[in-house]
Amino acid sequence: MKPLLRYRTLLAVTATAVVCAAATAGAAHMFTGGDIKDGSLNTRDLNGKIQRKLKAVPVRVPGSLPSKSFDATNASVTNTDDGVEFGPYADGGSSGGSVCSSKLDGEPLSNVKHLAYEARYTATGDTAGVGAPYLRVFLESDSHDAIFSPNTQPPDPDTAEGPFHTWVATAGVWRYDDDGGSGGQYGLTGAPFSTVVNDHGTETVSGICITTGFTSGSDLSALLRSWEINAKDYSFGQ
Repeated sequence: MKPLLRYRTLLAVTATAVVCAAATAGAAHMFTGGDIKDGSLNTRDLNGKIQRKLKAVPVRVPGSLPSKSFDATNASVTNTDDGVEFGPYADGGSSGGSVCSSKLDGEPLSNVKHLAYEARYTATGDTAGVGAPYLRVFLESDSHDAIFSPNTQPPDPDTAEGPFHTWVATAGVWRYDDDGGSGGQYGLTGAPFSTVVNDHGTETVSGICITTGFTSGSDLSALLRSWEINAKDYSFGQ
């Protein structure tokens, strides 16, 4: 085979493979090698496509914590085969634990674009959603914090005990300097994350934590399966 013909054939085969993969994900039109103009597809194009595909793959966080910039605050929080387990806490009002990430440490709050996590929790009796795992962004060397609580989200909090939930924190309402739920800058109802960023966007992140406990519930426990931080999706488990 002549070098030029071999090069064109390679480009056609590569392009077809890339576009077929896109069609599998729901593309409406199938392209073939004949649709690709010679010289219009280069290595940079292919690398960009591959990199975008790789970003969609969750980053595995295996082994005991700390691991890959994730840490546990005490021994009640462990990374298991199924994900990060919290508890059980006989008295979920006075005890609890957190898994924390240092991924965005040192960056301004305005750089926090997306936070979401998938978790479930159980307790003996109904905690009215208060026992659900909640998320805090610590700021200014832990002098301040912004908190997302699933049980305070309008209009109908998604907090049923037992099933897994995906809570998109940055799409919800937050409180500022109000861990106790008594008021704070935005009151008990909180404010959209965009408002918190507008008011405190220059403050420096010193940690982001997901916590179970220190709230309510008997024999309170939880399981964290995954955590999305900006463009990365972290999947927990051995």
